[in-house]
Amino acid sequence: MNEHSSTPTASEARELLARAEGIGTSATSAAGWPTAMVFNSLAILGSMLMIGFQIVAHTGYGAQLLAMSFGAWAAITATSWSLLQRTTKSGFSKRFLTSLAAYMVLYVAAIIVGVTAFPNGNLAYYLSAAIILAAAGLAAAVRELKA
Repeated sequence: MNEHSSTPTASEARELLARAEGIGTSATSAAGWPTAMVFNSLAILGSMLMIGFQIVAHTGYGAQLLAMSFGAWAAITATSWSLLQRTTKSGFSKRFLTSLAAYMVLYVAAIIVGVTAFPNGNLAYYLSAAIILAAAGLAAAVRELKA
């Protein structure tokens, strides 16, 4: 703003708006890491559960190991989210919900195929499902961080 007037000129107003937009964009970008952490956690949990399903289906005694590993990661994730509640709230968006829905559809499909096609387990299937779920979760995390 110039020194003689209390209202900015048109060019000064555009400059102020551009600066404000930049600040808003950087604040939203900084809030994107918690959503990326959600997908990292889903990548870890999903891949671990696929391996766990193989253990349970093949050996019959892996349910305790599966429950303990899932519980440990769930506790770590929940604790991290609750510690940073303010930034976690502002980072969730329609993009996040779309990625989450896509990941969950993929996860449910992997479970259904595994249970119906391989009731006694199939290590190759469950390893490939674990890799695909991990890749999908990490891709969604990268997408959130780049947004």
